[in-house]
Amino acid sequence: MHRKISRRPFLALIAQPWLLRGETAALNLRVSTGGAPTVTRVNITCEDGKPIQIPGATSYTRRDEAHSIVDRSALVNLPPGRYTVRAEKGAEFRGVEKTVELKGGGTARMDLDIPRFCDMNSRGWYSGDLHIHRSPEEMPLLALAEDLNIAPVITRHVGDGRAAKPAFPAKHLVPVDGKHIVSLQNQEVERLGVGHGAVVLLNTPQPVEANPSNLFPLDVEFCRQARRQGGFVDGEKPIWKNVPVNLAFGALDSIGVVNNHFHPHDVWVDAEKWGAMERGSPSYETIEWFAHWMMDLYYSFLNCGFRIPVSAGSASGVMSSWPGYERVYTHLSGPFSYEQWFRDLKAGRSFATNGPLMRVFVNGRPPGADFAFRKGMRVDLSIEVDVQGPLQRVEVVFNGEVLRAVPAAARIDLPISAPGWLAVRCFEPAGATIRYAHTSPFYFPLNGKLPVRDADVTRWADFIQHLATTVHRPDYASEKHYLAAQATLKEAETIYRNLVK
Repeated sequence: MHRKISRRPFLALIAQPWLLRGETAALNLRVSTGGAPTVTRVNITCEDGKPIQIPGATSYTRRDEAHSIVDRSALVNLPPGRYTVRAEKGAEFRGVEKTVELKGGGTARMDLDIPRFCDMNSRGWYSGDLHIHRSPEEMPLLALAEDLNIAPVITRHVGDGRAAKPAFPAKHLVPVDGKHIVSLQNQEVERLGVGHGAVVLLNTPQPVEANPSNLFPLDVEFCRQARRQGGFVDGEKPIWKNVPVNLAFGALDSIGVVNNHFHPHDVWVDAEKWGAMERGSPSYETIEWFAHWMMDLYYSFLNCGFRIPVSAGSASGVMSSWPGYERVYTHLSGPFSYEQWFRDLKAGRSFATNGPLMRVFVNGRPPGADFAFRKGMRVDLSIEVDVQGPLQRVEVVFNGEVLRAVPAAARIDLPISAPGWLAVRCFEPAGATIRYAHTSPFYFPLNGKLPVRDADVTRWADFIQHLATTVHRPDYASEKHYLAAQATLKEAETIYRNLVK
């Protein structure tokens, strides 16, 4: 049974001193898309730039972001003056902005019709955000407001001394309508600082340990617990120290190349203070090249021979982004369902984005496709990119190197000169933030195997070897825990050393 969302018009009154003096004006908001009433995210700002939220509505304030959700309509009482109203709805719609002059005692009606500029569902692509910390009660409305097809909510957030949480909600899936689904049995293990990072464990009926220590168990153990339950494991972002260890054991189903350090109004470039690995070059400290750092780490893991899809997550509820600001699109190989979406994401039929919308195919097949390499082979590479603003560049990447820049709409007869992997990425111009998109790879194995670059596997073997020296027996609750962690790190290092051979 689908969950019913209230469609009653929303009446809001702002309790301020000017209300008591009768100095009021009414703003009657109506929101739609294509002429049909809809649910949207709305920003209202005074003439001095201060934001106004609609009391009683689902609202959100984090740093520079302040908005309310409007379900079809809202009547807002305000002091007389000039106001700017902006309505937005996810990644596939163009925002609409209008200004209005409100006069005391009057009522002004404002109709905001948000045009859709791209319909990804009609082309077989369905969106999801793998990292949401919002209230489960408000998520059905938010999924509609952002046109987010798959919305797993993290209902257990453990690590870093957080208080123990109760068991999961009894019900996992909350269908909103035929194309929007919220899920509730999801958890994040996050241990920053001296810890090794975070993993997101989705679709796990049983909870993991409520309050693990900073260093034990290693995250790979939580990944294994999730896998035994049939769960999906997201690497959250590639900068955490636990990532090369988890990948060595094949413990990740995806990794957040587009992640929650990128926000609508800024970028959290200072990652090391949260416990991230050190970046190898000062060039990665700029906003644009911080995004490149995510990609370059990802490429280094792919060059170890790992097959790992891209993903995305906003951490809305913690960060200033709304749900779906970072999102991953999956091209479905069957009818839409929650289970089918995750099967196709795990197969790598995906691209991740916080802005541009891509459709990329090789020989008519989506990312994740496998083509046996042969000498002299050529493929038909098809690329389409839609974007709300200007698009800076689109690039084809092969084995970690930019092969060529291409137009936003292109069909290319592309030679494949060696075994390996191929992906497509694109960027909007960088400013206070940066919006970009990246596909999962297409693979070109030789005799069923992908090439392994010695420099990359040696890099991660040395990294894990050093990681083991940064912790000591007093950092653990017992000798047994310390020795178990050291043994796991040594095993991961050995896996990389053996890849060289």
